[in-house]
Amino acid sequence: MGTLAYLKGIAVATWSGIRHLFRPRMTLRYPEQKLDLEGPGYQYDAKQGVGLPGYKGRHILFLDKCTGCQLCAIACDGVAVAIDMQKVQKGKPQNKKEIWPAVDYGRCVFCGLCVDFNTEIVTNPGLKKINTIQVGDLVLTHSGDYKPVTKVWDMLFTGPLYKIWVFGRPEPLICTADHPIIAVSRAYSNRKDRRLLRTTGPLKFYKPGELKVGDYLVSPIIRKEVPIEKFEKEVPMYRGGTHKQHLSLPATPELFRLIGYYLAEGSCDGGRRVNFDFNKTELETHVRDCNELVEMLFAKPGKLKKNGTNGVRLVVDSAVAEDFFSQFGKGAPNKKIADWAFFAELPKVVELLKGYWRGDGSRISQPRQKYFNFTTTSKVLAFQVQELLAKLGVIGLIEGQHQKDRLPSYHVNVFGRWAQKLANLWNVELGFDATKHADKFHLEGNYVFLPIRKIEVESVSKHRVMDVTVEGDHTFAPNGLATSNCVDACPFDALYMTNEYEMSAYDKDALKYTPDMLAIPPKEEGKKYKVKLDTEKGVSTHG
Repeated sequence: MGTLAYLKGIAVATWSGIRHLFRPRMTLRYPEQKLDLEGPGYQYDAKQGVGLPGYKGRHILFLDKCTGCQLCAIACDGVAVAIDMQKVQKGKPQNKKEIWPAVDYGRCVFCGLCVDFNTEIVTNPGLKKINTIQVGDLVLTHSGDYKPVTKVWDMLFTGPLYKIWVFGRPEPLICTADHPIIAVSRAYSNRKDRRLLRTTGPLKFYKPGELKVGDYLVSPIIRKEVPIEKFEKEVPMYRGGTHKQHLSLPATPELFRLIGYYLAEGSCDGGRRVNFDFNKTELETHVRDCNELVEMLFAKPGKLKKNGTNGVRLVVDSAVAEDFFSQFGKGAPNKKIADWAFFAELPKVVELLKGYWRGDGSRISQPRQKYFNFTTTSKVLAFQVQELLAKLGVIGLIEGQHQKDRLPSYHVNVFGRWAQKLANLWNVELGFDATKHADKFHLEGNYVFLPIRKIEVESVSKHRVMDVTVEGDHTFAPNGLATSNCVDACPFDALYMTNEYEMSAYDKDALKYTPDMLAIPPKEEGKKYKVKLDTEKGVSTHG
C-alpha cells in the first residue's frame, strides 16, 4: 500500500508539471521582463466629482499646473508625512513661491483611506450616508468644527476590511486596512491582571491593524454655538401660498422645552394641527406644562382629548404651529433637531433635552444604580442627543435594538457620574449617589473617549468603498468617530498617481523622489507582459 501511494504521488506531480509546460508563463524574469499595466492610474474626475479606480503607483508632477499651495503636504502630514516641499527655481508664473512637492516612497502608503459605502457621516447637523455626500456638504471634523467636502471618492477595494465596534455606538466603523483613525493606544499596567491604563494621550493616527480591544477612539465635541433671540418665518396660510402670516417666537428656554415635548410626543396632522400624546398619569404635570407653553407661545390653548385606554392627547389647531413644528420631522423615525435649535446656547439646550426626556425618557432603577434613558426610533435624533449631551459635559451611550417586524429603536443611556451631572442641570432628583468614577469613558478637551469593544477582519474582493476630501482639517467623522480623509487629491490636478510600480532603486535614499524626478513620465520600454486593469470585470492577465 505504501508503494502504491508513493508511485501515485510521483505520477500526480509529473502530470502537473507536464500540463504547465503548455500554459503561459506567469513568473517574469525581473528586471529583464516587466509588466505593462494598461488603463489609467488612480485619478480624480473633476466633472463627476468622484475618484476613478486604478492602479496606485508613483506620482507624476505637472510643473505647469503646480501652484505651490502645499495642500498635498498638509494632507499627507496626518497620514504618512511622505511629502516635503522643496524650493527649486523653475520660472513657472503660477508658482511664485518656487516650491514643489517631493515624495519619500519609503514612507508613502499609497493611500487607500476609505470606509464602507453605507457608513453614516456626521454632518451639519445630523447624519448622511457617505454615498449621498456631495461636494460642498459640511461634515464634522476632529476639531469639532464643520468643514466643506471638496471631493468625493468612489472605488472598488480588494483586501482586508476592518469592523471596529466601540462602546456607545450602535454600529461598527467599517474601513480599509490603510484608513488612519485618531485613537489612543493604551499601555498595559504592571498589575497582575494586566489591565489597561486609564490614559487619554497621546492622540495619534493609527491604522486599524495597529489597534486593540480597549484602545480609545474619539468622538469630537461640537464647538459651534449660534446665539438666537427669536425665530421668525413667513408662514403660508393656504396651499397656493398667496397669503402669509409672519411668525415671531422668542427663543427662550421655554420654547426649547416645548420643542423637546414635540420631539418626544408630537405629530403634525393635515397641515393645520399638532398633536401631543401623553399618558393619563402625566395630566397634572407634563400635559399641563406643555399646554401652558403652547398658550404662552402661540396664544392659543390646546384641547384635551382621550387617546385610547391610558392616553390623553393635547390637540393644537393651528396652521402656524404645524408649520413651525414640522421642521423637527414628521413621524417618529424622521424626528430631528433643526440646526438653529441644535446650535443654540447651552441653557436652552438643557431645556430642550429636559422636555424630550419628560416625553420619551425614563429614570431606570436597578439594584446598584439608577440612570437616565432616552428612547427613539430616529437614529439621527439619537446621535444629536448624544452630541448635545457631550456639549454639556455629559457622556451618553447609544444602544441599538432591531426586532423583527418592528422599527429599529435607539436608546441613549446616561450612567453614573454623568447621570448625576445631568440631574443637577435639570434640577431633578436622581435618587442615587454615584460614588464610582472609574468608568470606561472619558470626556476631556474636545473629545469623548470611547473604548474599543470588538475588532473583526474579513477579506473582500471588489467591495465598494468611499471617502471624502475635507477642506482645512482633512478629517471627518464616520459613525461619529474622528478619522483621516482621502488625501490623494490635488485641486489643480498637478499631482496624481500613475501605473508606474518600479522605483529607481531599493535603498532608502533612492526612494526619495525630487520634484524633477516626479516630473519625468513613467518609462514604457521593456514592458512585454500586459496586465489589463478592468475595474468593472476585474484583472485579466495575458502575456
